[in-house]
Amino acid sequence: MTGRLLTLHLRSRSASTFLIGVGVIALLAWAAGTWLASRPYFDGPAARVPVVALAPLLAALLLGPTLASADEDLERSTPLPWLAWRAGHLLAAVFVTAMTLSLAGLRAPDTYGAHALVRNVFGCVGLVAGGAVLLGARLAWLPAFAYVCAVYAAAPRQTGTVVAAWAWPIQPSTVTASWLTAATIFAVGAAGYVHSGSRPSAAFVREVRRDLQQSRLGRP
Repeated sequence: MTGRLLTLHLRSRSASTFLIGVGVIALLAWAAGTWLASRPYFDGPAARVPVVALAPLLAALLLGPTLASADEDLERSTPLPWLAWRAGHLLAAVFVTAMTLSLAGLRAPDTYGAHALVRNVFGCVGLVAGGAVLLGARLAWLPAFAYVCAVYAAAPRQTGTVVAAWAWPIQPSTVTASWLTAATIFAVGAAGYVHSGSRPSAAFVREVRRDLQQSRLGRP
């Protein structure tokens, strides 16, 4: 029974599309990272900053739509332990994404490679999970997209602890503050999503209100 529920859950969340998308992003990240690192006019593996910043972001954006079912009414009416299901869904997605993208940065993993990719996966997924709680699954991508793009555009040159904390997506993986920030964002976003789930869509809220009004009026 659990296996069937798991299959239905993954199918309703378009898990196959997400997995294929992550695989494509990993291949593109590997190709782009290899090309940047091999150019003589760039700084070797350190030139992979765009890959480290954008590949985890794109993968996290693909995760957003999977954080809510296509039929929210049906899902919320089931007596399943949704706290455990949400936690399992998010942790499995983080593990698969981090392991897949890390393959794109195995060459010099300490220099904007596998380690930084894994860190950014945690941070970006945390932002998307928090976005799902606040804005719903359809707009869950917005906070992560806006934040990472803003940090990448700002490209701070300082390397102090404060800068490393807020500019974590483009920091070297050896900077401890960047890991602490990414881990905190993931913990907060994941805790919010596991506890509350994705914010219901406006259509779902209107339908619930209409049903409540009809029940108060004694209509079928």
